[in-house]
Amino acid sequence: MAEIKTSQIFETLDLYIASYLSFCGNHPTFKIQNSRVAFSFPATDDLYKLIRNYNANINIPICDFVTTIKMLRGQMINLRNSNQNKKGWVHDWK
Repeated sequence: MAEIKTSQIFETLDLYIASYLSFCGNHPTFKIQNSRVAFSFPATDDLYKLIRNYNANINIPICDFVTTIKMLRGQMINLRNSNQNKKGWVHDWK
């Protein structure tokens, strides 16, 4: 495993790349930025290699990847909703 340099973090708002990285075993931490959820990962050489693989469109098991997207999206929505509840502005879709 590559060493993590002090305070080097890769952040993205992109659900799909975050899901791919999570699918490959790099689970994100979540951060609220202006009512949006950002995904943060330790910036390592291995992480950047995975990002290159993602951009190269390598083959992966699609059903497993879609499941990872759904799980990460659910976590993101729950975090965003809990943050909105704290601010007191939740939109009710009735």
